[in-house]
Amino acid sequence: MLKNIFYILFLSVLFSCETRSYNHITYLNKVNEIDSIYRIKNDSLTALKKYKKLFKKYLPHNSPLIEEYQTYIIISDKYNKDFGGKESLYKLIPLIAPNWKYNRMDDKYFALYKKYGIDSLEVEKKVDDWKKTLNKKLVDSFSVASFRDQEKHRSDAVLRRKNDEKNELLLLWTFNNYGYPSLQKIGLWGNNNTFMPMISILNHAADSKRYEYFKEKILEYVKRGDCPPDDYAGMVDKYSMINKTDCIYCTFSNVPIVDSAKTDKNRKKIGMPSLKHAKKIHDDYFKE
Repeated sequence: MLKNIFYILFLSVLFSCETRSYNHITYLNKVNEIDSIYRIKNDSLTALKKYKKLFKKYLPHNSPLIEEYQTYIIISDKYNKDFGGKESLYKLIPLIAPNWKYNRMDDKYFALYKKYGIDSLEVEKKVDDWKKTLNKKLVDSFSVASFRDQEKHRSDAVLRRKNDEKNELLLLWTFNNYGYPSLQKIGLWGNNNTFMPMISILNHAADSKRYEYFKEKILEYVKRGDCPPDDYAGMVDKYSMINKTDCIYCTFSNVPIVDSAKTDKNRKKIGMPSLKHAKKIHDDYFKE
């Protein structure tokens, strides 16, 4: 009897983990809804309440450009609302650490951390601890892959095809052995400060005989929260561009949008904001 109870509990926990891991698109759509309240309707307090409720259910995440968890903390601080203080700020560090070039914290965070009793040395220690969790083998491999991806500015067609093939084989090997090479596995800055945006390597996989496999496999990683939907969408749209078909997610500004309503539905299916919302996010981010 006791054995059966443990077995049922095990299955329950396993099912819960599986469900949560495949719920990331649901999470992203909730974030997009809240962000539109904050960014388009300019209703910070309603957005704050919804974010607080969201982060009670989901683990902290910081989507590119939206940066919802740090936005939640910054708004909370602005309105003197409780966001969890030091404990929440510690959770934020590994989410923003991948974007710190040359291991330096953005100056805009110093005042916030200092206000809650965390000095820059402690933050840098936390970043160093985070770096130690990265997969060294993958960091080494993707540092080389990122250099290959842009070697000779991709001007040599023969070398370009050869390098793209090597990078595709690396992706296949990584998927089979480690899963998706996410920011939390490899970071964004590799050896010798090599910039390692996965979106570039994925875009070049769009012109591959393995494209259909990549399209299916990487979508799984989007659902799990390992691959940002924008990176996946860029690869799919690049394939559409190469094959002269209508864009699916319309991530490239130089491609005409035939049906914006249909495009917005496609984007929502993978957790991306609508075209109008995405433009507002982009404009806000790059005017700062």
